[in-house]
Amino acid sequence: MQKALIAGILSIVSGVFSLLSTLILLVMPAFTEAIINDAASTASEPVPEGLLSFLTAIYIVIAIFYFILGVLSIVGGIFACQRKRWGWALAGAIAAILSFTPIGIAAVILLSIGKQEFDQPATQLK
Repeated sequence: MQKALIAGILSIVSGVFSLLSTLILLVMPAFTEAIINDAASTASEPVPEGLLSFLTAIYIVIAIFYFILGVLSIVGGIFACQRKRWGWALAGAIAAILSFTPIGIAAVILLSIGKQEFDQPATQLK
C-alpha cells in the first residue's frame, strides 16, 4: 500500500480546507461590521471607537496563520506524493493537523508508517 501517497493527498485536502478558512476569515469583517452597525442602531450606548478595527486586525492575523498552514500542508503533501524530502512532508502533515485535525492526524500516522517509501525508487512501490 502506498502510505506516503495517501498521506500526501490527505495533507493537500487539509491545506485546501485551510485556504478556504482563510477566505472565510477575510470576509468576516464585513459581516461583523453589519452586525455591529445593526446592534448600534438599537442600543442605547454607542459602539466603542476602534472596535471594528480591532476585530478586523484579529481576523487578518488568524487568516494569515491559516494561509501559512494551508500552503505548508499543500507543499508537504506534494513532497509526500512525490516521495521526496520526508522532513518537508512531515512538516506539511503536522500543519495539516493544525488546520483540519482528523485528516491531519491520519496524514501524520500514514506518513510515519510509510517513511521507508522515501528511500525507495517509485518503481519499486507496487
